[in-house]
Amino acid sequence: MTDTRNHSAPADGYKLLLEFDLDTKVLDDQWDYCDYMSSFVANMVSHNRADPFMFSNLLSATLNELFETVYRTRKEAGQFRFQILRNGPIDRIAMLVPCSADEQQFYIKTMDDICAGDASETYLDLLFSDKGVDRRVGLFELAISYNAELSADAVEDHAIRLTVDLALEPETD
Repeated sequence: MTDTRNHSAPADGYKLLLEFDLDTKVLDDQWDYCDYMSSFVANMVSHNRADPFMFSNLLSATLNELFETVYRTRKEAGQFRFQILRNGPIDRIAMLVPCSADEQQFYIKTMDDICAGDASETYLDLLFSDKGVDRRVGLFELAISYNAELSADAVEDHAIRLTVDLALEPETD
């Protein structure tokens, strides 16, 4: 059984900044929610950065890519869980997305492709493809353009846990 309520903060120094749950039905046909959520979250957690405006803009763009990727996921009914945590200069975005086993494999394969030696080339191919928008492009963009560390873990047979660690601001002494 998957317990989305037990997606707790890790014990590795990260502090929970913000968390919310949404029923996946809320995201159906609501593309504009991706932008609203990313702007809201970025503004809420950027106030104490050295340059809050710049940090908020970069984080909002990052979150928008993730929310749009989740929006395009063929979701199962259930709760979508979002957390943003911080440890020094690293912000961790953790999302639990209800989805089928096929969708789990999509995310796991995409993460394997991102870790491959030709990820930059694959990203450019996806970005400039004339075949339409490939939903992998946002994840590749985060890894290549933002130097984010991404992971995807299957949660039993009907959810995926996406984790993105990124440093948008250098650590200050």
